[in-house]
Amino acid sequence: MDRLSSWMVGTLLCFGCAEAPTPQSVQDEIFEELEWRAGEAAFCQQVFTFEHEIPVGGGAVLRVVEKFSPASVLRLPRRALLMMPGTLVSGDMYDIEIDGATDFSALDRAARAGFFAYAVTYEGYPGSSQPEDGSTVTAERSLAQLGKVVNWIRFNRAILKVDLLGTSFGSSLAIALGGTQSPIPRSRIGRIVLQALVYQQVTPLFEEVFFSPEVQEMLENAPGGYILTAPEVYGLILFGADPAAAAWGFENFPGLYATGPTLAGFDLPVFDAEHGRAPALQLWGSLDLISPFADVEQFQSEYGGPSELRILPDAGHAPTIAVPEMRDAFWNETFEFLDYDPFHVFLACAP
Repeated sequence: MDRLSSWMVGTLLCFGCAEAPTPQSVQDEIFEELEWRAGEAAFCQQVFTFEHEIPVGGGAVLRVVEKFSPASVLRLPRRALLMMPGTLVSGDMYDIEIDGATDFSALDRAARAGFFAYAVTYEGYPGSSQPEDGSTVTAERSLAQLGKVVNWIRFNRAILKVDLLGTSFGSSLAIALGGTQSPIPRSRIGRIVLQALVYQQVTPLFEEVFFSPEVQEMLENAPGGYILTAPEVYGLILFGADPAAAAWGFENFPGLYATGPTLAGFDLPVFDAEHGRAPALQLWGSLDLISPFADVEQFQSEYGGPSELRILPDAGHAPTIAVPEMRDAFWNETFEFLDYDPFHVFLACAP
């Protein structure tokens, strides 16, 4: 790590953090160097990565991957985006790298856009701690744990509000975190982006294949509350994905997962939309084989806060890993919604 990279990390870990204050003279030196280098496009596009194991109570520890860029550090006020996946996948779905290309990585995109970007893996999922009984990882338990992750981000990175990006089950958690059912003051949540939300109903195809009484019984009787998934489980999720990303998913998504988060989907809604309050953007792909448009309309009519809807033509259930034009459309909509504040200031590395 060169001198500049060391200073970048020092800025992150020290500047604005109560537990490790940086002397003013060091801060001035750091910012002088950063502002001088900010005109270099390559410098502003650097992405730094940390992996954290965050204690969330009861002995549970969640794996959280963090990425940021110089634009993230220099942006005032600082912004953070916490990404929460669907069921039966880890937070790695937001950090896909294929043949050295990071265009599929949601974390990289957010970091370069000036966010401290985070991807969380739920309790009982690969990389996080494993409770003795995986069926005990309920939606309510995950909600409380994610509230602690939000608090960790705010304290350690000097951030007032944390924005959320949820996928499927993660979208349900985002709704609750920013609403009246939140385990933390909802003022700590900024805006929420909801992707692949399953609210009250699924498509007949998905109900026949996955939401049958037989599947529910299998999950409820899984040994120790864990199931080992196979590649075919992810077919409907990866429909419409870029071929390279789909191949990555079929290879990397299968694993051993706690059944609790998946079982939550058999009693919809996971959290009632009427309790939501944070400004929300719902993104829906017109080729989604899991979430029907009628479900989108119902959520929009019941949500308790301000909500916007954007339809992505020809996108499936996972537009973040769709073909390039679909990925770009998804992120254009997302960042336009999140960057609503005309008063934010970049000290350098303007987007």
